[in-house]
Amino acid sequence: MRPITGTPPVRAALAALAGLAAVLAPTGCGVRATGPVGAGDLPRLTAQPNQVAVYLVRNGKLERVPRPGLLNEPYLGLQQLTVKPSVTETRQGYRSLLPDGVVLTAEATDLDPGGLLTVRVNRANVDWPRLLLGEVVCTANAAPNVKQVRLDYPISVAVRGKGGGPEESKMLDNLFRRMAIRYTCAEFADLTAN
Repeated sequence: MRPITGTPPVRAALAALAGLAAVLAPTGCGVRATGPVGAGDLPRLTAQPNQVAVYLVRNGKLERVPRPGLLNEPYLGLQQLTVKPSVTETRQGYRSLLPDGVVLTAEATDLDPGGLLTVRVNRANVDWPRLLLGEVVCTANAAPNVKQVRLDYPISVAVRGKGGGPEESKMLDNLFRRMAIRYTCAEFADLTAN
């Protein structure tokens, strides 16, 4: 250790500081010393990965196909319908009838307390053969707590005098009628293979 140098008042102040440091050093930062603390058991892989059910078409029938899911994403199956079947699924004969560019979405807020899930469709001009409708409805209906499914479409309204003749009015009427329909997978039981 180096001897304390400087004028007597500086030496005295440095000596007092060194003495104070020597007294406070054992107390540390105020945290009391403890013994070893256990961290619990080693982690074990026991949980199964989440799965979602997607209904795909095989041999003209709807079949429930499990796909990987994500925690807290109960409606991921709808998004999975927009993903082409995997190579394995294709080899097994599965396909989706959902047209390219159609996006289906649903969130937790889209499920009402009675179990009605509103599925948003990004396009209004989708042709819905019964098998495709069953594919979407059964996939949505397979999510937890979903009892009925309703499809919701984007709507554009023309201002009178700026277009919007009888043909567009008829199309809007049909669209509103389709949006009011509630579906269940049971309505497509004749199309399901399992």
